[in-house]
Amino acid sequence: MMVRVKVLAGSVSEHSLEVDDGSMYGDVLEQLELNPETVIVMVDGIPVPVDEEVSASYLEVLRIVSGG
Repeated sequence: MMVRVKVLAGSVSEHSLEVDDGSMYGDVLEQLELNPETVIVMVDGIPVPVDEEVSASYLEVLRIVSGG
């Protein structure tokens, strides 16, 4: 399955990745070399768990920003 990924982490980048059937969103993050503890995967504006199977052909990855 071909998946388009828009990464919003400081700068904006877009990627097209081939993922195997049964791949998890965490596998997509691994391909992009992103730490799952520092980002949120969004599908249709809704956060999805990294251990959920990829079911969308387009997703956004947002960098988590925290501070005091």
